[in-house]
Order: sequence, then C-alpha cells, then structure tokens
Amino acid sequence: MRKFLGYFLIFVAGIIFCALIIRLDIFHHYNTSANKAEVLRILDEKPIAVNIPDNALVKAAAKIEPAVVNIDVAGERKAEVFDIFGEPVERSYIMEGKGSGVIISPDGYIVTNEHVIEGSNIIRVSMTNGKQYDGRLIGADRDADIAVVKIDAHNLPTAELGDSSILKVGEYVIAIGNPLGIGTTVTHGIISATNRRNLVVGNNRILKQAIQTDAPINRGNSGGALANIAGQLIGINSAIASERGGGNIGIGFAIPINAARGIIKQLIETGSAEPQAPSKPFIGIVYRTLPPELGKQLHLPKGVGVEVVEVRPLTPAEDAGIRPGDIIVAIDGMPVKDQSSIRHALRNHHIGDVIPMKVIRTDGSRTVISVRLGRAPAGYP
Repeated sequence: MRKFLGYFLIFVAGIIFCALIIRLDIFHHYNTSANKAEVLRILDEKPIAVNIPDNALVKAAAKIEPAVVNIDVAGERKAEVFDIFGEPVERSYIMEGKGSGVIISPDGYIVTNEHVIEGSNIIRVSMTNGKQYDGRLIGADRDADIAVVKIDAHNLPTAELGDSSILKVGEYVIAIGNPLGIGTTVTHGIISATNRRNLVVGNNRILKQAIQTDAPINRGNSGGALANIAGQLIGINSAIASERGGGNIGIGFAIPINAARGIIKQLIETGSAEPQAPSKPFIGIVYRTLPPELGKQLHLPKGVGVEVVEVRPLTPAEDAGIRPGDIIVAIDGMPVKDQSSIRHALRNHHIGDVIPMKVIRTDGSRTVISVRLGRAPAGYP
C-alpha cells in the first residue's frame, strides 16, 4: 500500500510540474507577443517632430554654404626617366586633384588656393545644387597661394566678405569645403590664433600670414571657406599641420580675407597667369590609326576607324562614356578614315554642339554616343 502511495505522489508531482512548465511557457509567449506588438506599434507611429530653433552655426552654414564650390582639376605633366639603356627620356603623365573654392561675385569669379589649380589645364567647378561648369584660370599668385577662377554663369550665390582684422581667439568659426573629395562638408571649431606668420607648409611653401583654427580641415578643403558666426568669409582654408599620414589633428590654417582682398583684386585686374584656352572645340581623347589586322577582324572597310588609346579626365569624352579601346568609325554620320578625319569633323562644329559618334566597343558591340563638344584647354592640341 505504501509503495502504491509513493508512486501516486510521484505521478501527481509530475503532473503539477508539467502544468507549471506549460503555464510559464504560455506566460512567456504572451509577454513576448505583447512586447513585439508594442514595438511594432511604436514603429508604426508618425515621427515626433520637435521644432528646434536654428542656432547661430546652422544660420551661418546656411548663409555661406551655397557659395562654396568643389573644384576638380587635371593636367599633363612631364618627367624625366631613364630607359633600359640608361638614357634620359621625357615622359608625360596625367595629374588629377580635388579642392574647394568660394564664389565672390554673381557672374562667376571664384577664389581658391594656387596649389589647388597648379599645373592644371582643365578645371571643373561643381556647385552645391549639382550644376557643373568648366572654369578658366584668371590669375594666380604662388607666393600668396591665391588663385582666381572664372566660370560662365550669372546670378550665382556669393560669399559676404567679413573683416578678419577683428577676429578674437576663442571665437566660433565654421569651415566649408570638399574634404577628401567626398562633397561639400561643414565643420566647426574656434579661432586658435589670429596672426601666425611665415609658416612652412607643403612643398616648401610659406604662408606669410594665417589664421589658426581647430575646425577640422582635411585634404580637399584647400581653397574653401572659413566663416565667422555671421556666415561671413573671413579666410581661405589653405593648410594643416599633421603627423605622418596627413590627417587632421586640430591645427588648420587659413589665409585672412583682408590679406587676400588686394591680391584677388590685382589678379582680376591684371589678367591671367597662364595663356587663355583657345576657342576651339575638343572631345579629350588620344587616338591612333586602327591597325589593319584589327580592322579586318571587325569587318571594317579598309582604312576606316581610329582606336581610342586614352580618355583624358574631366573632358567631354569622359562625360559621354567613351572608353580606352573603343573604335570610332563615324562622326556626325561621316566615316572616320584616319586621325585627320576627327580634327576635320571638329572644325565643322562649335563649342557646345552635340555630335553623334559611332563606336565599336571592346566586346564587339556597336553603339552611338552623343558627345557635347567642350572648349579646348591650354596645352591641348
């Protein structure tokens, strides 16, 4: 009897234990479902809009940011190298760079650093609204690291010039530019010093006078704006002090706008530091006569076609999507028989004209590419 009672008690205890497990599982499932439903309800609610008044930094950035532009440059440089026999030979290579600039007049005068455009013969200016313009160099002063670029546009936003002589250490400032080529960026900090003198910066340049700031400035910010809390232009960002690797460590320098004013005025009044670009159309490619064996493989008539060897950066050809290796077989409906055919075709058009180019791709596909002719920069044939 006692043995039977013991088994019975164990059986009852098991039932009670199982009931508790089931109850806890149901309770847990209920809580989980309730929590999930609550989260989903919160996510379905409309965002809670809080009207935060614009502070002084926001107002300053909104005022000057539209006048700050991104600048892309390209140019051909030459260097002496040695061939396999040890003889010196001259080789050319393409230089590309990025920087920033500030619009100072509604008709397109832009101030930047001389080192941003140094050695370039193509200048592409990009606005904050996405519009792009071809720029031309008006003048440059290497010692002052100031350059003036002009674009053909009207009614542009402009920076209001401030007075850099009344700056105070500790005053809030914002830096606007194109750091590392990622696009227009605003950072803020304070004035760390107002009158740095004879600073040795990159490429043994000397900044005769500079404002020091801890507002983050990186490569690509050069030529951009340093503005006060009123959104006025008080300096042109020009250089940073950095450790190995070139990153920002909170020591940046800008050319005071009061020091730059006279130089900018003189550059605009006295003309260009480089010859003006010739007013002839170009597309921006290097090409060669098509090898006869390749023409046979493509079943082209004898003597038809030129091969694109190189597409120059920031040119109409690059913008249109022409690639190295493309075979140009016709321009504007006329067969391209040799290199002179392209030059002849361009002479019959004007800058801004859109011409169709019949092209064979490297994979054998054939297509027609529309190219808007640009202005040939100085140094291009």
